[in-house]
Amino acid sequence: MAIDFRDTTTCKTMNENALSTVHRTFTLLINGPSPLSVDGDIIGHGAPQRPIDLDELKGLLLLPEAEDELKDAVWAHLVRRARCDGPAWVIACVAMAMPGLKNLASRTTRGCPMHTVDDIVSEMVTTFVAQLRRIDLDQPNILPRLLMWARKGALQARARELTSNEICADVPEPVALDAEPFMVLAEAVRCHVITADEAKLINATRLEGQALRAYAGRMGLPADRLYKRRRAAEARLARAIEEGQVSVSCEGLPSNPVR
Repeated sequence: MAIDFRDTTTCKTMNENALSTVHRTFTLLINGPSPLSVDGDIIGHGAPQRPIDLDELKGLLLLPEAEDELKDAVWAHLVRRARCDGPAWVIACVAMAMPGLKNLASRTTRGCPMHTVDDIVSEMVTTFVAQLRRIDLDQPNILPRLLMWARKGALQARARELTSNEICADVPEPVALDAEPFMVLAEAVRCHVITADEAKLINATRLEGQALRAYAGRMGLPADRLYKRRRAAEARLARAIEEGQVSVSCEGLPSNPVR
């Protein structure tokens, strides 16, 4: 039976000091008499061909040599378990994403009073959990896409606080959500994750829908070279989002950096 992500018990657990509660619960799940584990034979892509407990798995994914294909295989498996096998696996998914979520929490709550921080972080985690049911597992970069949705939830919560009397000091107003993909590219250029030319390429062929071959023709470059360049740039961008290196902020961004 698939898990109901609207279950109030699960949501209550998530919303009480969200990240610390998840960490505490995850510790119990991996240290109990029957610790959560995955079958490495099912994961494939270089994973050890044996049962792997989630604490070890988390460490494997954080290694510099961990391939994107392995990460996506692991996350597709974890999300399916969350959909089918109950709240323990929902907690596991949040805990496995903890490095990125902590970084997002730090960035999106900077300068905010503590009770506002709790609300923003809770909304971030709730949005992450909701997307476990919706995320397309056939597309690459599963965790970076989940983290993008989590940050949207955090920014929406912060925006609600800003429209009330709870003003967060020294925090720029959230970027409009429909402009966010472009701003992610701008931030990636500012952080030297991708070049301005790579951002233009991704913006034109991904966000604007231009055919890569037509774009290559206008640039006077071979299409296969641009395809490889885009794939490498998107891989670096996905890793930077996953690790929390790239986060949208208006501060310090040029007004139109990649066009």
